[in-house]
Amino acid sequence: MQQAIRNLFLLGWAAAALLGAGQKATAQETRGARPNIVIYLSDDHGVDFVGCYGNTAVRTPNIDELSRQGMRLTRVFAGSPTCTPSRSSLYTGLYPARHGAMGNHTDCRPGLKSLPSFLKVLGYRVALADKADVRPPAVFDFEIVPRATLPSRPERNRRYRGEGLNTKVIDEFLARHVSEHRGQPLCLVLGDNGPHVVWEPNRSYDPAKLPLPPIMVDTPKTRSGLANYYQDITTTDQRLGEVLAALKKHGLEDNTLLIYTSDQGPEWPHCKWTVYDTGLRVPFVVRWPGKIKAGTVCDALASLVDVTPTLIDVAGGQAPADLDGRSFKDVLLGRTASIHDEIFASHTGDREMNVFPQRCVRDQRYKYVLNLQPQNTWTTHFTKVTDIPGSHGDIWNTWVEKAKTDRDAARLVDLIEHHPAEELYDTQSDPWELNNLAAKPELRPLLERLRAKLKRWMAAQADPAAGNNTAS
Repeated sequence: MQQAIRNLFLLGWAAAALLGAGQKATAQETRGARPNIVIYLSDDHGVDFVGCYGNTAVRTPNIDELSRQGMRLTRVFAGSPTCTPSRSSLYTGLYPARHGAMGNHTDCRPGLKSLPSFLKVLGYRVALADKADVRPPAVFDFEIVPRATLPSRPERNRRYRGEGLNTKVIDEFLARHVSEHRGQPLCLVLGDNGPHVVWEPNRSYDPAKLPLPPIMVDTPKTRSGLANYYQDITTTDQRLGEVLAALKKHGLEDNTLLIYTSDQGPEWPHCKWTVYDTGLRVPFVVRWPGKIKAGTVCDALASLVDVTPTLIDVAGGQAPADLDGRSFKDVLLGRTASIHDEIFASHTGDREMNVFPQRCVRDQRYKYVLNLQPQNTWTTHFTKVTDIPGSHGDIWNTWVEKAKTDRDAARLVDLIEHHPAEELYDTQSDPWELNNLAAKPELRPLLERLRAKLKRWMAAQADPAAGNNTAS
């Protein structure tokens, strides 16, 4: 009897060992099959300043080539038009009121999980190079790539930013990863400082030939500043090209999902630090060889809060149900064409430079904006920092001066500085959001419907401003 029991025990042990070995092999096979993930996250690159999104003046050959090789999403929006809240939303899958970093340069709530936490348990190595601008480190537990920011250059006044991504260091990092972490999937976030202000001095654009969007007052300093912004974009695009070459060089191109995007729109008035599309809408181009059909365009409504749940899905995991974002992996694979019926965004401020909090909801066509302190005059670094030649207030002051004698300039400056409690825009007929329709009687039902959606969202988010929503 004892021998029979012993035989059964040995048989069970052997079966368990074989099962364990089978599970281990399966895990290894799955791990090896999982794609690498690379996010090239630029800083303040608006969607209106990319070649493949219709701007024929700017030179972005590498982003444009990525678009031809993969998918270009046309309606992706930041959760906030400010660096720290936006990046925190991208990495946590939560809107700012829930992750806690509502103002710029503020901390998220302790105890949250973010992209590194989610992917590490799935076997990924998760690293961040160059700009982070999220905190605290315990929440954003990235492996930090050392020396990933280019050395500063004395001839450039780079106040408010680092010089840019050191692609030579990235090339060396990829070489070591392939050698020392063979078989382990990599998630690498490249947080390039470009094209954040202060912009690179122009070398290759003719300011007189640049098309000015209707949110800018046409002055010589405007054109000079815009040429600097274009130059910085082109240099950032060049660094992207160097990263793409490094991925190919180290055999990582074919099994890598690569995203090019930005944290919010550019640092021009009516853009960054506002919830208009010019502040929120970002380029979003994805290449995944063998998975995403080359040259596809997707108009689905998406938010940067969707990035983390999507990458968890791509990595073979399941995102927590309580995230604000949702996976759009099936959109990338062409299985569905929609993500959200509407997206939301919040802007709280940037200390004393910007005290003009806003909230918004946007569907495929209409945008409702709630201004929480409409009595305030809109200001930002762009209007208040006056000691950087060719930038910020040096440009803005030419707008104010021209507004004294030019009716169109006066209207634009007034529209930028002063806002009613509620705004409503038809983004189809008015993509720059310059014609507020909130007072139109025929659109009253639409305004009330969007107002109610935003009010419910703010309450569900436990937004501290929810109780101050007095618009009626």
